[in-house]
Amino acid sequence: MVGSSLSRATKYHATPMKRLELRHILCPIDLSGEFSSSLSYAMAMARARRAELRALHVVATEGPAPPEEIDSLRHEQLMRRLRDLLAEADRGHTLVGAAVRQGDPGTQILDFARGISADAIVMGAPGAVRPERPLGPVASVVIARSDCPVLAVPARPMTPADPTGLFNRIVCAVDPAPSSASVIRQALSLAWESAGLLTLACVLPEDSSTQVSDTRNALLAAIPPETKAWCDVDVVVTSGAKSEEIVRIAAEAGADLVVIGAPRRWTSMTHGVLSRSLCPVLVTHDARPLPWPAKRPTHTRGNQ
Repeated sequence: MVGSSLSRATKYHATPMKRLELRHILCPIDLSGEFSSSLSYAMAMARARRAELRALHVVATEGPAPPEEIDSLRHEQLMRRLRDLLAEADRGHTLVGAAVRQGDPGTQILDFARGISADAIVMGAPGAVRPERPLGPVASVVIARSDCPVLAVPARPMTPADPTGLFNRIVCAVDPAPSSASVIRQALSLAWESAGLLTLACVLPEDSSTQVSDTRNALLAAIPPETKAWCDVDVVVTSGAKSEEIVRIAAEAGADLVVIGAPRRWTSMTHGVLSRSLCPVLVTHDARPLPWPAKRPTHTRGNQ
């Protein structure tokens, strides 16, 4: 049966559930003026989870030659600017830090994230507001090579960051493959936090011989039965251009987050969604496995 590999890989009793633990969040800032949305999201997420937030600015250099060190005055100016931005975002959240590095931005961001064992990277992505250059080389490198999930925030998201730091309407882009199991579980963990609405969206090629009903049944089998006690789950299976359909489904659902797997190639559905989405996109990478909590936090459901 088509899609049976997904259902076998995601049977709720086969493996313990996981939740996405966010204790260390990294927010790269380029100081160009397009960082405010990503910092707002990063701060809200850190505040909600009592997580440590690090703001990082990389002074870009060109060419293979080792960069000259930043002079102390310039370094202090940049550090002061980062600290001021963190304070403006939320003076009450004191688990913050700032750092300045020099070199290739993508490499420096990834190295810094690994050095602090970051659980998530939150960074800006022009997205639909700049379709001619939707991601840029830095975001593309970080999203493709990160060891942790990356939240790409459009320069002008459809809605501002929820001050609770939670996501209430989540669209999870999947396909009938075992690799979707981890994506679904991370999306479920975020829906669990807010008792929100999760939509599993699968787009089949128009010429696919896969039956819609088979795919839908496989996705339904991937949802633990206890899920209905703490969030609403919908399954949408359609056909067409994958990235365009995912963005359309997210817009119609009023989604405040799209969850999608890491790109397998540069022309992947992930990049297509990132280039068009008007809401933040969480690109999943392997999250650290932790026991599924026995008790859900006492948050009320978001507006549905």
